[in-house]
Amino acid sequence: MNNHPIEAWSKEIKRGNRLAFSNFFRAYYPVYVSFACRYVDAKPQACDLVQDAFVTLWERRDELEPEKSLTSFMYTIIRNAALNHIRDYESKYAQLTETQWVHLNETSAEEDETASNDQLVRDLINQLPIRQKEAFELSRFDGLQHDEIAQIMDVSPRTVNNHIVAALKTLRSAYDKIKNQPMVI
Repeated sequence: MNNHPIEAWSKEIKRGNRLAFSNFFRAYYPVYVSFACRYVDAKPQACDLVQDAFVTLWERRDELEPEKSLTSFMYTIIRNAALNHIRDYESKYAQLTETQWVHLNETSAEEDETASNDQLVRDLINQLPIRQKEAFELSRFDGLQHDEIAQIMDVSPRTVNNHIVAALKTLRSAYDKIKNQPMVI
């Protein structure tokens, strides 16, 4: 998306402009829900996290620095909320019975049988180390620049680049082993 409206929205949101906030919400809500879905499995939970993030944005609008990325600010809020959600509900999943786990795995196996190469790549991405996966997805799926990703991940842009390069190398190698053909990313 064009950065110009983001900068303008950021300034206007800081001033309390509800129309700018609404426009930003409508433009980016689906993008942020997609991002949150990478952390939580259920879309309703992802939607709740994103809505809460927008509430947080409005409540903290006076802290906005228009020269900094509004999208990075939101990604950071959503990422932290998702990680908190995972931490808070981890014990719930740890208490699943063996039968419940088998059922969950059977459902996944049925879906995997009909999955395409895209699903295979998605599975390989999910196997990446957490930081590599996060940097790769923010770059490739969300189209963020290295400096924006660095701000979200609280690392340097060089570290972001290193994570992405390592992720690509790992993905290509794993895909080649499985398919015996080169992978195009």
